Amino acid sequence: MGLFPFAPNPAMNLLLTTGAAGFTLQNATPNILVWTAPNDGQPHRVFVVGNQNVSVSETGGQVSMTFTRADNGGTNAPVLFGGSAGTGYHNVANNVAVVAPGSTVTIAQSTALTAGAAQVWMELWGS
Repeated sequence: MGLFPFAPNPAMNLLLTTGAAGFTLQNATPNILVWTAPNDGQPHRVFVVGNQNVSVSETGGQVSMTFTRADNGGTNAPVLFGGSAGTGYHNVANNVAVVAPGSTVTIAQSTALTAGAAQVWMELWGS
C-alpha cells in the first residue's frame, strides 16, 4: 500500500495541490489545477481528491476535470462538484482516470459562481 490505502497504486505521486489555502470559487471559469502527462508513449493514471465548503448557498460554481482518454483519444469531462449547493461541507470528489500520453489534465471551475461563496481544496495524484 502507498501513502493512502485508497490510492490506486503505491507509485502514485502528488502532482499538484491547491495547498492549505484552497481555491475560492469565482464569478468566472478559471483553471484550478493543470498538469500535462509526459509524452512518452505510455498511458498515465491520475487520481483526483477534493473537498468543498460552501459558506453561503451557491448558484453555479460547478467544478469539472477534462482530459484525453488513453483508450480512444476522446475527451472526457467528469463533474467533480455539481455547483448550486447549500451551505456546509460537501461531498469528497474523487475520480480515477487513465489519460493519453501528452494529455493535459485540467481541473477548472466550469460554471461561474453567480451567487454565494464556496471554496475547494484539490489534489491531483498521478503516475
